[in-house]
Amino acid sequence: MDYSAVHIGEENILALRSFLLEGPEAWVPLQDEMQVNDETAAGYMSLLFCAFEVAVRRKFAQPYIVGQLVRFVADVRIAASEDAFPINPLVAEDMVRRAVDAPPLKQTVPEDVSATLHAQVFILLYLVAEMDLDRAGLEQFIDEVTAYTKEWLAARRDDASTSAVS
Repeated sequence: MDYSAVHIGEENILALRSFLLEGPEAWVPLQDEMQVNDETAAGYMSLLFCAFEVAVRRKFAQPYIVGQLVRFVADVRIAASEDAFPINPLVAEDMVRRAVDAPPLKQTVPEDVSATLHAQVFILLYLVAEMDLDRAGLEQFIDEVTAYTKEWLAARRDDASTSAVS
C-alpha cells in the first residue's frame, strides 16, 4: 500500500459523519467513489479504523484490567443478540486489546477480513451509541478521529520510507 497517496479530505470526513449517524447503509451510495483505487479506499477505511481505535481508547482509558476488555466483548455480543453470530469473539477481543495496547491473546486469532470488519463496525457503532453524543460532541469526536488518522497515516508513511532506505 502506498500510504503517501492516501489523504483524508472533506469527503472522507463527511462520509464518516454519515456513517456514525446513519450506520453502514450511509456508505452504499459512496461505494463506487470509495473503490476508485486502493488509495481512495484506504482513506475511508483508515478513518473508520481510527474511529474504532479512538472510541475504544475513550472507553478504556488507563487504568483498566484485561477482564474489562473480555467482559466488554461479551456485552457487545449480548447486545447484538441474533446479529452476534458474525462477531467472532477472538477477533473482537484481539482488536480491542490492540487498540489499547493490552497484552495480546495467547490463542491464535483467525485472519478473517470480513470478521474483522464486521466486529469493528459493530463495536464502533455500539460505542458511539453508548457515548450518546450531541452534535458538538460528535464533531469533537470526528475532529479527534481525523487528527489521529492523519498521525496514523504519517506513521505508516514513515515506516514505508524507513523500509525503503534499509
